[in-house]
Amino acid sequence: MKKDFLTINDLTKAEIEDIFGLAAQLKVDRKAHPAPLKNKTLGLIFEKPSTRTRVSFEVGIYELGGNAIYLSSDEVELGKREAIKDAARVLSRYLDGLVVRTFSHDRLVEMARFSSIPVINGLTDSQHPCQALSDLFTIKEKKGLGNITLAFIGDGNNVLNSLLYGCNKIGMKIRIACPRGYEPGKGILAEAGSVAELFNKPEDAIRGADIVYTDVWTSMGQEKNTKRGSRYLKSSRSIQNYWAWPKKTQW
Repeated sequence: MKKDFLTINDLTKAEIEDIFGLAAQLKVDRKAHPAPLKNKTLGLIFEKPSTRTRVSFEVGIYELGGNAIYLSSDEVELGKREAIKDAARVLSRYLDGLVVRTFSHDRLVEMARFSSIPVINGLTDSQHPCQALSDLFTIKEKKGLGNITLAFIGDGNNVLNSLLYGCNKIGMKIRIACPRGYEPGKGILAEAGSVAELFNKPEDAIRGADIVYTDVWTSMGQEKNTKRGSRYLKSSRSIQNYWAWPKKTQW
């Protein structure tokens, strides 16, 4: 039975720990793993532009012995040239897996539903699980995961949504500061459970935090909100003050 990776909720805590363990091994010796993707080809459908995500996937696939085919939005045109379900069925006959970076999360879910091959979320408007897993792995490397409080300063975007799911899975506390009107959805906060606290002022969120995670104030596709985000940042000196606190400036 195939296994998709659309959100961090698709993983168990044990699976996350296994991924972190494998990542640590590969970081020490990127050639240590015996080419599990040998003779396999993965397609990368990117309807949103990318530098880091694309390069990470292409290099990772290559170093694990596989081949990657990059398909831009102009080449695929999901839902335009042909229905998403038809594209999923056709690509499943050629490829061994798909990485999809798109807008609506529903498009990703539909692609996974009609694909007979595994589908990985390379980013949607509501989730960015690979980014969140990478960030949590870095925290594990630098601070460990026991009794850690993470502060997130930004809007309620896809990265935050995935961090909420990830923190809930591993039991990490997360304190969030978002401008009013830009908080994460109530449903996602409810799923995150007791690990999450929501604030509107950055200075409240970072109080007592072990790590501060700051994101861009304008998420992709929301450029019209740039001025409001800038005013929010300038209205508080909490970030500058944070870095002056003792024992908080180093990993």
